[in-house]
Amino acid sequence: MAENFAYLLPMVLTLFGVAFLVVARFGNRAALFWGAGYLCAAIGFLAPLLQAVAPVFVVALTADAAFLSAFLLYGHALVTHFDAPRLVGARLAMAAIAYAGIGYAVLAAESLRFELFISDVACCALLLVAMASSWRRSSSWIDRALFGAVGFVVLETSVRTVIFFIMAGTLAMDEFIGSSYAFVMQITATIGALLMALTALASVALRIVEGHRKAAEEDPLTGLLNRRGFEQFIGQNARAAKGEAAIIVADIDWFKSINDRFGHAAGDEAIREVAALLRTLSWPGVAVARFGGEEFIAHLPNCRLQDAHTLANTVRIALSERDLSAIGIDRSITASFGVAVTAAGDHSIHDAISRADRLLYLAKSNGRNRVVSSVAEGSPQAGPKLFVV
Repeated sequence: MAENFAYLLPMVLTLFGVAFLVVARFGNRAALFWGAGYLCAAIGFLAPLLQAVAPVFVVALTADAAFLSAFLLYGHALVTHFDAPRLVGARLAMAAIAYAGIGYAVLAAESLRFELFISDVACCALLLVAMASSWRRSSSWIDRALFGAVGFVVLETSVRTVIFFIMAGTLAMDEFIGSSYAFVMQITATIGALLMALTALASVALRIVEGHRKAAEEDPLTGLLNRRGFEQFIGQNARAAKGEAAIIVADIDWFKSINDRFGHAAGDEAIREVAALLRTLSWPGVAVARFGGEEFIAHLPNCRLQDAHTLANTVRIALSERDLSAIGIDRSITASFGVAVTAAGDHSIHDAISRADRLLYLAKSNGRNRVVSSVAEGSPQAGPKLFVV
């Protein structure tokens, strides 16, 4: 049974390695390193097959090189997944020093006990360094589950290493393959490999899905929501608003002339500048989107008209005073704003958006570089009012 089980683990590792490489084709680099790591681990567990054609020390050094490579790649997958400091030089140096120690234990001391101790401690250290570099960047439950699975692998390897070091005695290298320790190692390693692979696959898959969702709902030029993302956000969050919500619609003044005079690249930079200012809107739950071209929209839940008007005017002033020489525009640019709030008779948020749009065009027709706000009929505030700044 032990011999049959010995072939099961490398088969499982290979299947996971191939699965990660398939997932990596969707553009996830962490999956590439996970896949390479699992394939290296499979090679490590298949190395004993070389005993039929190679000396024991060659088998041992091959297996240890494969396992060190696997854990080096696991660690690199972890830091890549969390976009953490790579520490490549430090981790490579640790692996090289460990392999030199393994070489001495195998070739000079001929000690299986010290060979496995150095190998396992180094593998744990490689994962621990990656975990220390990444742990603050985990935010979702699946990321924390991944850290738990990696931690289990480190714990399992550490405990097994200590037990073996104490109980190994004088077990020779050529006796290791058929030993009880080798069988237990394969069982516990299989459990750890399954836990880590399943959580890593789930975490990578969710990152890919989130990346595609973000690409579909985010404006690539500014990083703001696009129209679809804005609609999705409003649909998910509008019901949570307890009071009236405010809508701010903004449009860059004379944008065509900016493109004509300074070029489209400068025009894109101007759009980014406006987006950066709108991002600074300090309001809980605010959602800002680029609706296309030079037009922007912001949704401020539980916000009164006067507060939204003040925020819009703050952005207007900041934009008009902004020095844009660094992006190739030698004059100030301005924007016009329309501000409206939801009303009791509205069928949807789009009624407030339509009012804000009309007010924006009123700001444009009245000379631009101004904020126009109005209280809609049916609003809790007293009577229709018009604010122009």
